[in-house]
Formats: sequence, structure tokens, C-alpha cells
Amino acid sequence: MADGGLFAGGAADHATRSDAILAGIGGQTNALKPLVGTIDKDGLYPEAILKSLGQAGAFGLHLARHSRLGRKDLGQAVNAMALVSATCMSTGFCIWCQDTLGWYLENTENAALRERLQGRIASGDILGGTGLSNPMKSLANIEQFKLRGRRVAGGYEVSGILPWVSNLGQGHWFGTMFLDGDDSTHRIMAMVQVGQPGVEIKQNAHFIALEGTGTYAVLFKKAFISQDNILADPLDDMPARIKPGFLLLQSGMGLGVTQACIDLMREADMIYGHTNAYLPKRADDFATELAEIRARIARLAATPHERDSAYMREIFQARLDVSEISLAASQAALLHTGARGYVMGSAVDRRLREAYFVAIITPSIRHLRQELATLGRH
Repeated sequence: MADGGLFAGGAADHATRSDAILAGIGGQTNALKPLVGTIDKDGLYPEAILKSLGQAGAFGLHLARHSRLGRKDLGQAVNAMALVSATCMSTGFCIWCQDTLGWYLENTENAALRERLQGRIASGDILGGTGLSNPMKSLANIEQFKLRGRRVAGGYEVSGILPWVSNLGQGHWFGTMFLDGDDSTHRIMAMVQVGQPGVEIKQNAHFIALEGTGTYAVLFKKAFISQDNILADPLDDMPARIKPGFLLLQSGMGLGVTQACIDLMREADMIYGHTNAYLPKRADDFATELAEIRARIARLAATPHERDSAYMREIFQARLDVSEISLAASQAALLHTGARGYVMGSAVDRRLREAYFVAIITPSIRHLRQELATLGRH
């Protein structure tokens, strides 16, 4: 679908189409609900659900050529992710991985690569991950780049290990960055396919939550990265191009978990409302705060290609606020529910663990605060 602005029906028609797509995505949560416990406890990867979400249009809302809205709408992509995350944040996280993969292609100057892969990613025909946890931290001087390549005929030969990349399986794709040898000034971003010669995945850890997210270590052993699969070489301003969308899309997970916690508080009030009234922060308080954050994110998502430092400061702050309200709301849900929520396998148990993931995923709370402090010095 071409990028052509609003349909002839204008804003009202756009809203109608958005509502219809979100309703279709919401309908997929009915199939997801019975699987949530197995995803959480047994690490089931919800591949069939993800493909159905792709067919429902969930992965193309923020992509100019593949949005069923007629134009890209990153704010509605956030809403779709929040909707699914309110049922299962493992699946919501996989949506973020998928959305971000499409976003890399949205911002590359390699039009042939975008033409070859983006439509299949938007439809869910290709699934994949982000691969930028280590590179993002490296660009912020938190870690060192884990991957190094050397120029060879037709591309690069890359070796190293990425500790954790999610939404992966055999044949899945992900984007990542690597250094050209030991030259820390020459960085390259590329698309990589799991299972291509020299690229394999291994499970190296089990987590307290989000086990069903296809999270693996990725081993590169002299893997050939073709020039055809390069997203940016040299890296130049590619991080600046993708960062607003990367961060704003990520907020959908925390928005969904927070809404789920608000729902749990209200459910608990049906039994314990007479004593929950003495808690310092209630469901309505969180709902008001969440609505304010959502409105801010919607405004910021309308202009994801801005480069102004004040705009980036707002994005980092909004993303930090999402982490902090997720933590606070999950704790409040436990306090509202009491001992019933302290039982292993309860809905509150899962939401607490999911909220902590929102707080530590790259960029974590400490990383976000570092970025805000850096911006404050300029």
C-alpha cells in the first residue's frame, strides 16, 4: 500500500479504520488467553498467534507502505501492542521485536532490502527480532560492541556473540550492528538471518518472566553479511533515525501491563474495597496518570522523525515514566489483592515479573536516566 496520507474520508475515516483494525487485533487475544499460563510457565513461543496478528495488520501500522490505515501511524502501533500486552506481555514483547524490525527497514536507504523483506515482516510471513540491546548500550558507553567484522568481497565476515536476542527461531531475521575490525569509528548495521552459514542460536539462560519470547544467544562464526543486507554503512545517523520509534513502540508493553494492573485493582476492590480504601494510591489514580502518559506518547508518536534535543528529552522521559508506572501499578495490584496475589501463578505474580522486565529492557531505567542527564548537559 502506498504512502498517501489520509483516505478520502479524512480523519473520521482514519479513526474508523483504526478502530476496526484494533478490534481485529483485540479479537486475537481471545485465542491468546488460554495460552498465557503455558507461555509464562512453560516457555511456549506463540508463533501461530503472532502470525495471526500479522495477518490482522498489527505489524504494519507504523510502516508507510504496509499500513492498512493508508498512512503510517506509530501511535496506533503502540496501541495495538498495549492491547495485546494487557493480556500477555510476552506476546506484546514479541510484537515490539517484530515492529522494530520493520522500523529498521523503514529508515534504511537500502530500498532494495526494504522491498525484499519489509512486506513479509509486516504480514508476519517473516518473524524476527531487534538485536540492538548490546549495540544501543555500546553507543551509550555502557558496554563494548560484541560483534566485529572485516571487509571481504561483497560484504563483511562477522564473528562474536550477542547474549540475548528475542523473537527468534530458525529462519527468523534480526537487525544488529558491528564494528569494522578494531576501528571503533566505523560501525555497520545489517539484517541477519538465523541459520545462515555461521549464524546459530543457543538458549543460555532461563528468566523469571517472558520465557516464551524466543530469546537466545546468537553466535557468529565468520558469518558472511552480504552488502545486499546492509542497513547502514557507515552507521552515521541511523541510530538517530530509528531511536524515537524504537523507544515509543517499546512503551506499548508497559502501557498494557499497567492497564492490566489497574483492572486487577478494580477486581480486588469488589471484595476488599472497604479496606483497600486506606491504600495511598488507587486504581483511579493510576488510570488518570496512565491516560496522561498515553496522551503524551500519542503526541510524540505523531512526529517520529524529529531530531530536536527537546523532543528526544520528552521521549526519554515518557519512556522512563512508562517503566515507573508499570512498577508502581504492579506493586499496588499486589497490595490491593493481598495474599491471593502472592500465590505462585496468580495474575499478580505474572504482572509483577512483567513490570520488572519493562524496567530493565534496553534502555533500562538507569540507561534512560543516563540519557536524560546527558541531554541536560547540552
